[in-house]
Amino acid sequence: MGSVAAVGQIDPAIQEILAKVKDNQGKIKDMQAEVITVIRSEIGQKKTMEQKGKMWIKGADKTKMEITSPIKQISITSGDKMIVVNPETGQKYVQDLKMLRKKTGQVDFGSNPMDQTKALAYFNLKLKKAGGLLGPRENIIEGTPREKNKFLGKVNFIIDAGRNLPTKIEIYNPQGSLVSSSTIEYIKIKDIWVIEKNKTIVKMPNGKMDVEMKFQNIKLNEGIADSVFE
Repeated sequence: MGSVAAVGQIDPAIQEILAKVKDNQGKIKDMQAEVITVIRSEIGQKKTMEQKGKMWIKGADKTKMEITSPIKQISITSGDKMIVVNPETGQKYVQDLKMLRKKTGQVDFGSNPMDQTKALAYFNLKLKKAGGLLGPRENIIEGTPREKNKFLGKVNFIIDAGRNLPTKIEIYNPQGSLVSSSTIEYIKIKDIWVIEKNKTIVKMPNGKMDVEMKFQNIKLNEGIADSVFE
């Protein structure tokens, strides 16, 4: 039987696992990279789209994504606010991420893409499987929403027990069907594990969609001015 963390409490075993994960994440003070996103959709007519751009991250809550192809768009996230800018027209609009997360059920929408554990704050946690040097090579933490959610039933966070890195995230609907699965690959830079590729498969009643995000020419902890996020 796995141990359950009640609302307002976290099981000590889960605390220990997450502390190790966050220890690596805490070493990333800032980061910039080129990003290539490939979207393959089987919803309706099959099609593939490729996006190219750049990304900047600073601290826990500052992210800037600049898409350069096939369209041009800039999105800047600071805390629970996201600003989306069309650089060609100067038009911009602001989104309240708290409201958007509640409306869509995507609890990690707009969060730092390098922080795979931030969304855990929205769940009651249960340790389904404990890994270690002499046992299984992965920890599985199951999260159920603290607030009723018509889109989300539970989330499984699979964590490599040797490297203390999240390697897979599975999302299930309230009926128990798998609706999304993300696989995460890493590269080591300056003795810090950094996400190199994230592949997500989303299943829908009318088809599925694959989204693969690759990070290239990664620069880590070289200093990024706050003005980049203005």
